[in-house]
Amino acid sequence: MAQDIAPAKGCKQPRSSGSRREGKSRTVRSNLLPLGPKGSDQPRRLHASNRLKTTKYTLLSFLPKNLFEQFHRFANVYFVFIALLNFVPIVGAFQPELALAPVVFILAVTALKDLWEDYRRYRSDQEINHMDCLVYCRYLQR
Repeated sequence: MAQDIAPAKGCKQPRSSGSRREGKSRTVRSNLLPLGPKGSDQPRRLHASNRLKTTKYTLLSFLPKNLFEQFHRFANVYFVFIALLNFVPIVGAFQPELALAPVVFILAVTALKDLWEDYRRYRSDQEINHMDCLVYCRYLQR
């Protein structure tokens, strides 16, 4: 494919990644304006990265974001409220620690599930970002 053609000046050749998706590649088309009579007269432009990122969390934001999402569910808020009512001596029906155990267990299992899903998204993003890529270069003369 593109490895048979030598890249023109200023164009990079696609790198091989050795990933599981061998034989597959992405095509990236430039959205730059066409060159005028002299290509070097245009100033160098900085462009955003083409990296794909679909993860929701970072290491620092996992706990706050996950708890925020979980407490948007009415059932979680209700059961935490009932568990906290057991700490009030007048209302306490049974041991307060025992009332918190199921709620904490459900929150922990849901957090682990969300963490695993986000990790799988991260791995998928890495695999796609390291795929071979065909880049159409306007300097390449055929």
